[in-house]
Amino acid sequence: MDIETVDKFLKEFKDKARVFGIIFRIDRKKNMQALLDLEISAIMREKIIMSLTVEDYYKGPTEDKLNYMGALWEFGKSVEKKEVYIKISKGTGANSPICVSFHLAERKIEHPFKNKK
Repeated sequence: MDIETVDKFLKEFKDKARVFGIIFRIDRKKNMQALLDLEISAIMREKIIMSLTVEDYYKGPTEDKLNYMGALWEFGKSVEKKEVYIKISKGTGANSPICVSFHLAERKIEHPFKNKK
């Protein structure tokens, strides 16, 4: 993976999110629990996702074998001094982008492009 590819994905994701909004998987308990643990609102969660940068990149893209909603990209972001794991997809066609995961990281997240840009 290279910086340019991640940067392109983030630009396309954010452009699409501005038009269609982001669909959040709220059926997963840990995604909703993260909002409580971090003491942030759903609006703040969206702002955090829209602030992702290449330096926050963790890994991906990987195929979405569960929902087939497009490639999944993984990021880690420091929020309230805690590492948050974020997994997002641009979605397919004219569908909204999706946030599959937004919760406290369960393991250390490596950032291959941290301090590289």
